[in-house]
Amino acid sequence: MGQGTVTGSERYNWFDGTIGIENTALYEGLVYVEKYRTVNDRTKFLDSPDFLPGAVTYYGQPYYGLELKYNVHDDQLLLRAVDKVGGGTIQLFKEGVTGFQLGKRTFTRLDNNMSVVLGVTGYFEVKMKNGFFDYYTKHQKKVFKRKDRNLLYHEFVDDKQVHLLFYNDKFHRLNGKKDLVTIFPDLQTEIDAFYRVAKSLRNEDYDGFMLSLMNRVQLELENKTIKQ
Repeated sequence: MGQGTVTGSERYNWFDGTIGIENTALYEGLVYVEKYRTVNDRTKFLDSPDFLPGAVTYYGQPYYGLELKYNVHDDQLLLRAVDKVGGGTIQLFKEGVTGFQLGKRTFTRLDNNMSVVLGVTGYFEVKMKNGFFDYYTKHQKKVFKRKDRNLLYHEFVDDKQVHLLFYNDKFHRLNGKKDLVTIFPDLQTEIDAFYRVAKSLRNEDYDGFMLSLMNRVQLELENKTIKQ
């Protein structure tokens, strides 16, 4: 970036700082009230129960330099309010969120007709976007009640993730190898081979397995395009 160049995020940050970010549409939301007591690191939040650096596009306006956290269990995006308005936590209206960044992760909200037909909507992590397909993962957590003497609390554990593929202008839900072979019948040999050699990874880290598999599919599609 050259000297004197102003980036898009810097321009928006300047604008928000001038009028006061608390006076923007970003602060149109609900006051968040925690419903569950937790006593360990098994919380409803992604990565950490603490606020993480992030950005969001809210009602068409991008905001940067925020402190956010993602409540996976309830599929809610939470914003830390600035001290001048009393601090606290704001739950952003989901219909206003186009997408957001949380740490190094990028998310988008899917609720169009194609994803509704598959029975999955809400916030999805963008795992891959290339010239062939878009690959998304929806994180999910389930809750359990626990009791320790007279203390009632809750623990949240990772539930089975939802994997979506957007290919040829259509969303596909990936529940297993059969779905992937149906989408890419010309790659059945390569897909079968990957399932065999990466069996241990599939058992230990299914999310990592799926990401590696989709990288392999992308590579095979690139090779076939070159040969044509």
